[in-house]
Amino acid sequence: MDISKKLEKIERLPTLPQISQRILNALEEEVSAQKLEEIISEDQSLAARLLKLANSPIYRGAQPVTNLRQAVVRLGTGEVRNVVLTAALKYMLKPTATYKKFDITRLWIHALAVARAVYLLASEEGHPDPNTVYTAGLLHDIGRLAIAVFFPEEFLHILALCEAKGISFHEAEKELGIDHAAIGAEVAAKWRFSEVLIEAIRWHHTPKNEQGLNQTAFLVFKADIVARIVGLSPEENFQKLPKWPAGLPLDKKILSKVVGILKKEKDDLIASWQDVLNA
Repeated sequence: MDISKKLEKIERLPTLPQISQRILNALEEEVSAQKLEEIISEDQSLAARLLKLANSPIYRGAQPVTNLRQAVVRLGTGEVRNVVLTAALKYMLKPTATYKKFDITRLWIHALAVARAVYLLASEEGHPDPNTVYTAGLLHDIGRLAIAVFFPEEFLHILALCEAKGISFHEAEKELGIDHAAIGAEVAAKWRFSEVLIEAIRWHHTPKNEQGLNQTAFLVFKADIVARIVGLSPEENFQKLPKWPAGLPLDKKILSKVVGILKKEKDDLIASWQDVLNA
């Protein structure tokens, strides 16, 4: 079943909201906090999300943030980008059906944990642009949402296989000839995300492939393992860790350090983003 070809024909796939695109463009241009505030203030819901996050357990400082510009400064451009993307994708890829054994908030918390873990790993490994890989972590599973939205029958079949056989979502979809990583890459391409993000999404389960080693995908792969180790798996009843790719380096010291940091941040991360996700 070639789902990715079907996806090319789907006219219902929406474009990014105009305000979201304007904010993302402004972030790429590195505009001032004042200019960013002017654009964001046009979307009251988004502004409220940013203020909530800036005052949440994981970010709050000695003094509460009382205005949007302070929130932008406290969060930083990387986190502002991710709030914008999360809000936009939640709006555009919201399943119309309710699926048993599928918790969309759990999937988003997993994505945010992977994003945080990939940022920490990138920083530990001296990556030149941790913010870009953070976004790759956040977006890595958008293909799962695309299947839930556009292919509900196939999605139900995948969930049924997961429950019946005790296998992961990725293993179940492979039995049906579906690949959420490839579908996610197609969605990212339609939304004109960078090639780095598209390819990281495409290869996050198989960072070493016929094209060689995709370093960003490898960071996301490792971050996914970290998130699962600390109990933030996207699947409630499947906790088995992905198999480590043969021939790829494993730095247990760095991995253990990031696991320790994320364990300490876990409760605050969940508490901080719950309000944003449910707004």
